[in-house]
Amino acid sequence: MLRMGESQHATVILMTRPAVAGRVKTRLIGKLSAQEAAQVHQAMALCMQQRLSCAYGENCRWVLAVDGGARAWEAWEQRPQLAGWDVIDQGTGDLGDRLKDVWEQIGAKQALFFGVDCPDIPFKSLQAVKTLLLDHDAVVGPVDDGGYWTLAANYLQNALLEGIDWGTSSVYHQTLAAAAEADLSLASADPWFDVDYVADLGALRGRLVSVTDPDLVELRGRLDDICKE
Repeated sequence: MLRMGESQHATVILMTRPAVAGRVKTRLIGKLSAQEAAQVHQAMALCMQQRLSCAYGENCRWVLAVDGGARAWEAWEQRPQLAGWDVIDQGTGDLGDRLKDVWEQIGAKQALFFGVDCPDIPFKSLQAVKTLLLDHDAVVGPVDDGGYWTLAANYLQNALLEGIDWGTSSVYHQTLAAAAEADLSLASADPWFDVDYVADLGALRGRLVSVTDPDLVELRGRLDDICKE
């Protein structure tokens, strides 16, 4: 049994979908074409891979949990390519079902889940997740729309994955309530911003204006190319 203060070998999971026009970032379509919206998704997915790799170093297992699995991954043109990432199918059902499915597939104890919608999350916030797990059962990082940018835990915690109204502004607070009901020690990581709507994309580009991190400079250039005024 893991005692508080003891570190585990972590599995870092990026949940994503293939960047297929008309199937990702659909709330950006109108201001952007379907193809451009897919390119935004792809740029953010690659940036998240880069940032997670830098934030957590080599002592982790890296997993891309792709909607549709390896077949969809191989069909994804210009897919993000970083060495060392395993590709698995994220399964079906709501987000809770998918997180549970992935967790069971990887057979990991400590798992850190992320999506692609917060590509500029600060390194210090990413690194703090692993530190917080030394003293807590789980960690959740809130975003401004009521969801979260990470869910991490030392063991599979079904209580945090069931009975949640996924895709609503209640996700973060329902997760806190679920943890309390299950008598789990849950830490809140730093809040951040995700990218769902055109205004969110504009805010992201504004935050990227003065960045110096190489991966964020690269993301800024990609978004500038995609979102030419």
